[in-house]
Amino acid sequence: MKIPYVVSSNTRNAYATAPLLHASLGESGRKLVPEDFEWDDGFTPAPLTFYAALALSRIFHRINPLHRILQKDIDILMDLYPATIPLKFSVRYIKDEQYWKRSFYSKFPERKEIGVTFWKGKYLSACLQDYLENVKPDIFIEEDAVVLASLVSPYIYELSLNQLQMIRQPKPALPSQEVEDTCEFSVTKIYDHIPLEPVLMKLYNLQEISLVFGINNLAEGYLTRYFEFSLADCESLCRGLEYLTNLKIFRINRSNLDCSKVKLILQNLVKKDCIEELDFNHCKIGDYGMKALGGFIFIHKNVKRVRIANNRFKEVGVQGIAYALQMNPAAPIELLDFSLNPMSLECATIFAAAFVRCKVKPQTLIVNSCGFSGASAEKMAGILSLNRGLTRLDMAANNLSGEAETTLISALEQNKKVLRVDLRRTHISDETQRKVDELLERNKSLVGQETEASDEIPPLFLNEPEYLIWEYNPNNPDYIPGRYPPRVPEI
Repeated sequence: MKIPYVVSSNTRNAYATAPLLHASLGESGRKLVPEDFEWDDGFTPAPLTFYAALALSRIFHRINPLHRILQKDIDILMDLYPATIPLKFSVRYIKDEQYWKRSFYSKFPERKEIGVTFWKGKYLSACLQDYLENVKPDIFIEEDAVVLASLVSPYIYELSLNQLQMIRQPKPALPSQEVEDTCEFSVTKIYDHIPLEPVLMKLYNLQEISLVFGINNLAEGYLTRYFEFSLADCESLCRGLEYLTNLKIFRINRSNLDCSKVKLILQNLVKKDCIEELDFNHCKIGDYGMKALGGFIFIHKNVKRVRIANNRFKEVGVQGIAYALQMNPAAPIELLDFSLNPMSLECATIFAAAFVRCKVKPQTLIVNSCGFSGASAEKMAGILSLNRGLTRLDMAANNLSGEAETTLISALEQNKKVLRVDLRRTHISDETQRKVDELLERNKSLVGQETEASDEIPPLFLNEPEYLIWEYNPNNPDYIPGRYPPRVPEI
């Protein structure tokens, strides 16, 4: 290890001497060149030292010399140790990060990782992921999985499973004298995967878990059942989650996660105060599941980010989330992502009613590609006229042309808190985009300063938005936020 691996190659290139300067008078006479790390290229260590280190590297499973030799010799050994040393011998004794980085790219050459600071944990997490993703449920040996999880658990902080194999479908019973249905399609379907409980209960340091209940690269072997999973899988997962006392991020993506399953999962996660993010993107959550999620937001005390893009809920599901938000939930909710969920005018009306009541949270609302147009787009744009909690509103890939542009500009003129509005592919004019950019720059310049109440909203009603809720009643869908009649204060 000639070069400290913590010094990046970009830093070395930045401080390298230019080729033209090597021939200059000041450089040609230098005997010490500390920035030249390749000065001994073409030279080998002393033959005896090199071959002794090479021999030791081949018998590490029998002789561990790391605690008996000098650091310079350890550095040589780290470059010579093969990446194929069994984990039961290497995990406890090898701490060199460059060895684990070399092992990672040796075993997983197709994976490219950026910004990794702990290669040992990354490599061990990838090994556990590779084992769990490819093991067959029919020949799954629980003891082997527990041994591997126990070995790597002190070093793993995140676990991502991009696929899970499914148990084989049982064959129909053999026909007998009795008349019975032996059709292959009449056999009770089984959607079980490997039990995750014995693995998760050992990963006590885990902070982030991502799951996909499906199989990759099926090609012509595609079957819809490969992307199903059972309540037994959910129960096993929930029992394992009970042991994860440090879990912060929980994801299930691209899976057949429906209302009954998400309710079962949320019932177990609500007991864990450490949860900060829920991600159920690209699943099949309907209205019933969204009501359960709304109850989770209302009860939980720590969840900050909720992502539910591309699911199957409609007006009733939106109303469940809206009710939780407008009742001042205990959770310090910061971000809601509703992208890729088709929403009607009634959904926009419910959103408007909820965000008028929300004074502080959430700070970010993402509704990209939700099908807003016409009156519904005007309602969503008008939210900013009365809400003072949002600092970011993403409405990309919706149709905001026409009256919605006027409402958006009027709302931004009154709102001095919002700092970012995503309007890509919204069919607005260049003039509207320029005006929006100017208003956002104004708001950014006002960060940290006390702003006066908007002249458009009477001060008497600034802190009492509940007075305006009747205008956002779903039974009155023609009302547009930001366009309200004059009000006479009570005497």
